[in-house]
Amino acid sequence: MIKLNIYLAVILIICGLGIVTSQHEARKLFILLEKEQELADQLAIEWNQLLLEQRTWAMHGHVEKIARGKLDMVVPAPLSIRIILPDHVSNRPYKEFP
Repeated sequence: MIKLNIYLAVILIICGLGIVTSQHEARKLFILLEKEQELADQLAIEWNQLLLEQRTWAMHGHVEKIARGKLDMVVPAPLSIRIILPDHVSNRPYKEFP
């Protein structure tokens, strides 16, 4: 009977250590999961900021300001603008608009 009690006590200790070890691993993995979720949130915020910056740089007024200031570009006069349509739109190879 004493051998059975010792055997059961050893099994109980091994099971207890297994539970403690598994809980510790679960806590470590949960902490890692929280860190990764926080990183994902930070990356989402950064992505949205980059999209906003891209939209700002691509705005018509900003592009026109750079074109005028750095490249010395100007809008052509309306009479010098020609619209060329593909052949399937008209019978002529091009169509001029005043």
